Formats: sequence, structure tokens, C-alpha cells
Amino acid sequence: MPVPYPQALYDALPSTPTVAAGPPPSARKVPPPYSYGATLATSTVSEPNSTSVVLSPLLEGAYALDPHILFDLAWGFGWLLDNQGLGQSTVRAGNPQLFGYFHGEAGPWRFRAGVGVTAPLAHLPLNPDGRTNAFLYNQTMAMWGMWNLWLWSPDRMAVPSMFRVSYIFPGGQTLAFEEASAVVFGARANASGTESLEQVALEAQIPIGSVFVLTPRFQTVLLPSTSVDRFQSAAGLRGTLQTKAGRFFAELLLNLDEPLGVFAGLGRWGFHLGKEMDL
Repeated sequence: MPVPYPQALYDALPSTPTVAAGPPPSARKVPPPYSYGATLATSTVSEPNSTSVVLSPLLEGAYALDPHILFDLAWGFGWLLDNQGLGQSTVRAGNPQLFGYFHGEAGPWRFRAGVGVTAPLAHLPLNPDGRTNAFLYNQTMAMWGMWNLWLWSPDRMAVPSMFRVSYIFPGGQTLAFEEASAVVFGARANASGTESLEQVALEAQIPIGSVFVLTPRFQTVLLPSTSVDRFQSAAGLRGTLQTKAGRFFAELLLNLDEPLGVFAGLGRWGFHLGKEMDL
């Protein structure tokens, strides 16, 4: 799930367990000014006499202008490998996204709000390759559970906004709620009209020992009114290992409802591997 990673700049945890009033500012960890992350999502699509592998790398970098003002740049790609091997592969760019955030905290509470803009680099050409590219973009969206759909919407720009609030319990566990919306509009001749997207997520972060965090997550996306199935829900489970070389994580994400659901639908899922590091 792209964004809110890299996490260190946004939810820097206190160096000691919090109490009602929180530790003094001098006791808190100060997040570094630069952070970057890379996530690789992968899945397979099986059809009669054919199995395709879909890969989606997402690159992200963040910069903290000060403890409260943050900037984040994310750019993803889609890569389709069919059963013929690399000679039949297709690679397409997603839409780069620049986000600006305000981050704050009050005792055990953390919150941030932001607004961003995307550039319309994802494109469906009006030629025989257009069908393959559309298939690739659709599968890439499914691997992320349709979250941040505007990152992969061909020939469209978006102005998304988001709000996230989290509460850190005395034992270090975190419960977070996130909401985002976006206005998406056509940016090329073969895309027209304006659409609205909404998405919400509930997430927990559960430390296990001093270097491992387990993160269950549930998310729901409200698609544009022209979609046959407007709600798309997904559940994910991520494990993150903190090392001196940065944070490594692995996650399984399952779409839950039609038409993408793994139990009732097309059976679309995504497996995510990634790394984050502070500079």
C-alpha cells in the first residue's frame, strides 16, 4: 500500500512508552530529514493456456522541512510478464505524485493532513497495444487493493487530500485511522470528465519484541459512480523488521469483495516486499 510509507517521518514514536501527557519533547526521537522507500508488489493472473506475472515497483522519498512540514514524492510502475518470458514483457509508468503534509502530535496522539497533485504520465495509446496496457494498469490497481487509484489512472490528473490520526498506547501499540479523497479529471483527448474518489483505512501497529512490528490493515475504496461495483475492500497483514540497514517488510493483501475478491470474484491479491531507510 503506497503512502503512508516511509513511516518514520510521520509517526516517529517516543523513545519511551507514552503516558497520558506524553514525555517531554527532549525525550522524543527526532526523525531524520530524509527518508526513502521502495516496494515491489507482485501477483499472478491465470487464464487458459497462459499465466501472467504482474510486478509493480513503487519508489518513494520524503523530506522534512521541519518537524511539522513534510514533502513526499511517490512514483510507481507496472510490469507485465506473460508465460513467454521477458521477450513478451510490457512496462508502463504510473502517475508521479507530490504531497505536502502538516504533521503534529499531542501526548499519545499523532495526526497529519496533506494535499497533493499527480502528473498524467500513465497513458493508454490508441493502437493495438492499448488493450495490453489497460490490462496491466487494471491488474496493478488490484494488487494495491485499489488504494490510491489515481497513481495508476491512465491519461488523468488528480488532486488528492488526506487526513490520518493515530493513538499510541503505553505499551507501544498504535491504532490509526486514515481518510483520503481525490478529484480526478481527464488530461488528454481520450480521457474526459471529472470523477471523485474516496478511501478509508483502519490500521494497527503491534510491536513484537524490539525490532519487529506486525501491522494488520483493513481498507475500503469508494470508486466513481460509473463503476459497476463501487465499493472495493481489502485486508492486509504486514510484518516489518527494523535493522541497522533500515526497515524491511513483507505484506499479503487480499481483495475481499466483487469483482476482485479472492473468495467471490476474480481472485486478485498482491504480495508486497519493501525497504525503507532514513538518511
